[in-house]
Amino acid sequence: MIKINLLPPYVLERQAVRRLMALFAALLVFVVAACAGVWWKTTRDLNALQKELDYTRQIEQQVNTTKSQASSELAKVGPISTKVKFIEDVMAYNTKAPALYEELARFTYEKIRYRDISLSDTDMNIQAYAPSLADAGRYLLNLYRATHIFSQVSMSAVPGYSSGGGQSGGYERAAYAPPLARPGSRGFDFTVNCKLAQPLAAPSYGTAAATDTGVVGVQPPVPGAVGPTAGTAMPLPPSPPR
Repeated sequence: MIKINLLPPYVLERQAVRRLMALFAALLVFVVAACAGVWWKTTRDLNALQKELDYTRQIEQQVNTTKSQASSELAKVGPISTKVKFIEDVMAYNTKAPALYEELARFTYEKIRYRDISLSDTDMNIQAYAPSLADAGRYLLNLYRATHIFSQVSMSAVPGYSSGGGQSGGYERAAYAPPLARPGSRGFDFTVNCKLAQPLAAPSYGTAAATDTGVVGVQPPVPGAVGPTAGTAMPLPPSPPR
């Protein structure tokens, strides 16, 4: 069966145009809807990022405030640390002199009697009594052995010894001379000067820092000092009869 189209061509063209218009309208609606969806999602993400940024800025301000407070507290710690260190140094310094006296007692010959001991930062001066020249010699030999305490030891006012001694291992040894004391004598006084192997360095504290404590010009105690002036570091034995 043969079909013959008697409609004019413009009728078919109109139908095609309508179909294309419907297709383009659908595409336009799809594009507009897609753009609206992208815009809505972008706006939502942007708002979320803005909120996160605002929260981050608040955290930053809190962190900066905390840093400022921490810096202020650390600035207070510095002087406190200085005070604590000074107190610790003073406590350690106050134990050095008793330790020296204990070590001196360990190396002291039993027949030697001390009359006076004065201690400075670098020296220890001893006024002592010996029953005999041999006892003084034994005492001096003991002091020579105390190399961890004294770097140099010299003795004076000993009968039979002159002061022209040489050096041996950092110690000044007196030259021997014939004894001047008669056998059976009641002894003699002598003087010993000892250089400390490790000088006593008194801890210092600044005036400005001391002002914070309310005490200005505080000086650490000097070993062997009693009151404002230096005195004896240990009790004196009674003078032996002569």
